[in-house]
Amino acid sequence: MSLLEQLAFPILFIWFIGLLLSLFRRDLETHWKFFFFLVFCFYMVQFFPEFWAGVARWKESPKREILSWLGSMGQAIYVFLFLLWPLVLIRIYYSASNNLSKTLIPVLSYATVVYWALFFMWSYYTKEWYKFIEDFIMSK
Repeated sequence: MSLLEQLAFPILFIWFIGLLLSLFRRDLETHWKFFFFLVFCFYMVQFFPEFWAGVARWKESPKREILSWLGSMGQAIYVFLFLLWPLVLIRIYYSASNNLSKTLIPVLSYATVVYWALFFMWSYYTKEWYKFIEDFIMSK
């Protein structure tokens, strides 16, 4: 199963919650709310088979599905950081404000190092992590 197939259900579900919250926000203009809704509908139609397969997996075994989401989210963050870093470096170069650079650089740097440490611990101790998380989730 691909990363996209694994994460379509939780991402679209979280997106739906965010869409509902933004629709109830009073200070957003109506045309932005409509645009948010259209973007959500586009992705929902685009990834509907993956979403529906995720719903079926969730109904079959919700605890196992949560466990697989955790591993998939880690992989997704890895890919996201790979795409984010070059864009941030270009943004820092063209930034007119030094404050942006002074806050963005340390936050992204420390977050990346912490993620790498967790990622390598996860990579080397995958069986132990899965056993720990599975025991934690399955015990409840």
